Amino acid sequence: MKLTQDTINNQVWKACDTFRGTIDATQYKDYILTMLFVKYISDVLKEKKEEYSIKYDEDATRIERAMSHERFKVPEQSTFDFLYEKRNEPNLGELINIALEEIEDLKICSPILKCLI
Repeated sequence: MKLTQDTINNQVWKACDTFRGTIDATQYKDYILTMLFVKYISDVLKEKKEEYSIKYDEDATRIERAMSHERFKVPEQSTFDFLYEKRNEPNLGELINIALEEIEDLKICSPILKCLI
């Protein structure tokens, strides 16, 4: 199946629907924007790791060395994929809080954006 903008929009809309009714409308944007940010930085790092995997022919040592020079690092337990895997856990809220605290401690910076957090 070809991925289209409509497909992406529908999936994001469905994801947002899971929060409707359980979160106060004034806080809704805080959760959604935060999770979109976590998804974005997780995807950027996953893409970089895939690029290095191809470039270094799956050599784990070289991949990890290259990843260590990236602008920021996200601990595995703070990635969107990790949180998604734990989505049915009773302590999901706690896991998200821990992940966000770890990301906040990273102080992701760049010359253009200054510090994101």
